[in-house]
Amino acid sequence: MRNLALILPILIISSGLAGCLSEDEFVWPEPETWDCEIEGDFDLACHTYLDVLESPILSQKHPSKNEIWIIEQSGIINSWDGNVTSQIANLSSIVSDCHIEQGLLGMAFSDDFSESRSVLLSYVDEGSCEGPNESDLVLASAKIDLDGKMNMSSVLVLKSVEQPFRNHNGGHILGIGNNQFLWGVGDGGSGYDPDGNGQNRETELGSILLFSFEEDRIYPVLQNSSGDPFVLHNGLRNPWRFDLDDQARLWIADVGQNCWEEVNLVSLENPENLGWAEMEGFYPVDNSACVKSPVDPGKEENFTSPVLAYPHSNGNCSITGGFWMSWGPSELRDGYLYGDFCTGSIWILREVGGVWVEDFIGSSGGMIVGFGEGLEEELLIFHWTGEIIRIG
Repeated sequence: MRNLALILPILIISSGLAGCLSEDEFVWPEPETWDCEIEGDFDLACHTYLDVLESPILSQKHPSKNEIWIIEQSGIINSWDGNVTSQIANLSSIVSDCHIEQGLLGMAFSDDFSESRSVLLSYVDEGSCEGPNESDLVLASAKIDLDGKMNMSSVLVLKSVEQPFRNHNGGHILGIGNNQFLWGVGDGGSGYDPDGNGQNRETELGSILLFSFEEDRIYPVLQNSSGDPFVLHNGLRNPWRFDLDDQARLWIADVGQNCWEEVNLVSLENPENLGWAEMEGFYPVDNSACVKSPVDPGKEENFTSPVLAYPHSNGNCSITGGFWMSWGPSELRDGYLYGDFCTGSIWILREVGGVWVEDFIGSSGGMIVGFGEGLEEELLIFHWTGEIIRIG
């Protein structure tokens, strides 16, 4: 079992991916691993899938080849065909590494990849590490040459979002079909959303954006009568991964501040306000303590509550979003899978009799920064140490 002497310092000092303190206050712990432990109710075990990369956080299945692309926060993209890795791109010269939450944060294939050879990239651009943040969150496109390598001269910035601070960048990109994509953007950073971005639909910070991508340009899809035309859902702190289920509902894992980690369930059609920084979990934000205060009368109706929120107890500190499991091990299907960065804990959330119930699966044995799907629908877990674990 994991040593509590390690868990407690991590709980105190982690932020952003782990959310507790402001940008200038925290010091990240050294990456650690420990023994994987799966609950006895599950006939599953942990296996090393790949252990040759430095900072993997995400994988994408190639649209036509039997390979996955593994995205590293450092800016490297590699392909993996089950035998060898091959470098697709090295974006390290254009992405920022000033802060542990900056870097290459997302990638998606275009719907017409076989014809256009286009991919979408999400990253924090390179800038000075001294003084206030000068690096924006960037959405860009790039072309893949016929030899399978990214043409670096083709990288085209489609949209930039100014980031006041270096943490809370979000950055996930999710294709939803019909040339449409979702892009997660954090609240701008620091702590407790000092600029009130989460509750301001005029800004793209603290939101899930919806856009269409055609011929190397993006367009808003929504017909918003007010606010930013790209903003679908607002009231988010740091949406670190989201996924669609088989009913086209959107599952969003939102990293909390000091008290609660959230799983949100919303539709794709109706814009929702998820409450930050008025609410954290099911409760009003209290900057001084984790108090389960009642919601002010009339205020609750303004916000969409999460379907689940778990506290910063037992070493947990920061949610890492996963997938709606319509694939993978049979024991993990038909539910939303997610984990915690600090403890490596993994849960599956399922609807039972009209109520969402979480089931603890176990600990992956490392600090979870992302989930992925392998070549044969294996469930992959990305650890902060760089190793990729297969659960099966």
